[in-house]
Amino acid sequence: MSGVHKITHKGKEILFIDYNGTTDDNEMIIILKKAQQIIIQENKEYLQLVDMSNAHATSKYMKEAKLVATETPKLAIKRAIVGITPIKKVILTGYNFIIGGIGLKPFDNLEEAKDYLVQD
Repeated sequence: MSGVHKITHKGKEILFIDYNGTTDDNEMIIILKKAQQIIIQENKEYLQLVDMSNAHATSKYMKEAKLVATETPKLAIKRAIVGITPIKKVILTGYNFIIGGIGLKPFDNLEEAKDYLVQD
């Protein structure tokens, strides 16, 4: 189910931003803003996992994501993303540059991404 959740993997908490199956700009922006709200309220370091499987990040969403990135404290220790195509991985490089801080590292599946996030 899409949304923002806290999950635990190998004893470590991960902020899971799940866009899986979300194709509506407004719904994606609501999820984005909910993640931002959690990050600001908790104001502590965190691990972040984003699932973009079966979702489409439109230019409207990307514009909002860039704005949110500039307004949100840079507290992520590690960030991972799944569900993006090889072409979108190239776009991700540019997005990582814009957001600064710890960039999103792409993975082919959720388990690989979670393992990466929790390894020291």
